[in-house]
Amino acid sequence: MNLPVGQPASRPNEAATDPNRDLGFGTVVTRGSRRRLLNRDGSFNSRRDGLGTFEALSPYHALLTMSWAWFFALLSGVYLLINGLFALAYLACGPGALEYPLTEPGAGPLLEAFFFSVQTFATIGYGTVHPIGTAANIVVTIESLVGILTVALATGLMFARFSLPRARILFSQHAVVAPYQGITGFMFRLTNSRNTDLIDVQCELQLSRFEMRDGRRQRAFYRLPLERDSITFFTLGWTVVHPISAESPLNGWNDELLRESEAEFLILIRAADDTLSRQVNVRSSYVAEEVRWGVRFRSLYNPTAEDGTVSIDIRRLNDLERTDG
Repeated sequence: MNLPVGQPASRPNEAATDPNRDLGFGTVVTRGSRRRLLNRDGSFNSRRDGLGTFEALSPYHALLTMSWAWFFALLSGVYLLINGLFALAYLACGPGALEYPLTEPGAGPLLEAFFFSVQTFATIGYGTVHPIGTAANIVVTIESLVGILTVALATGLMFARFSLPRARILFSQHAVVAPYQGITGFMFRLTNSRNTDLIDVQCELQLSRFEMRDGRRQRAFYRLPLERDSITFFTLGWTVVHPISAESPLNGWNDELLRESEAEFLILIRAADDTLSRQVNVRSSYVAEEVRWGVRFRSLYNPTAEDGTVSIDIRRLNDLERTDG
């Protein structure tokens, strides 16, 4: 089925004439990929094959980007594993490698060796158990070095994670096409869910959809101009609007055409974190099924307080209401 295009046939397709308009996805994606390009959480639906096992690994990046729960779980697992291995090493040195107090240990050799390993690893040194012989002392020496290096690495990772700038910008669950200044506009809204100050916030909106070009169905990209593509202070909420004027690639389109063309709206937010004095980037997207027609966003704003303070209710970020039309 021939799908309509977003511009008159007499005008050249920017995505077809300018190789830089594919946003870096490449011609294969432009012509063939039918999957969503960008997930709501900002991750891409793509992968790179052909790298070796060790080349593909990026442990430092993974440790920085994983959730705190997984980070602490991994850290705890490594801690227990290291001490467990050294406990086995102490037992391998022989029954007399560790000297216990006069009272016989009640926890058993393995558990006592594990507790001694913990004391050595953390340089606690209660003195109730100590190594005997060259082999056991060599294991203690190795464990002391491993403990120092492991603690140093864990401390560095903790610092890097805390200092890593991360914006937590919430996007509305749906985008809408609603009345706007006598015409209609494509809109979505966002707010900062963290108690941090973002300044100089910039937004870029791209439309991706499939069109028939030269007898082939291929993906085209359009940069959608915004009513306002930047704001200086981001303290409350921001409704981003693309006016659907006569020049807009969305002019004359409806919900059915968007779905048939597998349209996707790609969003890139850039902002400066005033606390860390560093730039943060946030990505997201809306596919055609996530665009609502004939509705608009309810106001986020609460009644002005007696002292004149203006506030919003983030719980209403996704609230919609029908338009009169």
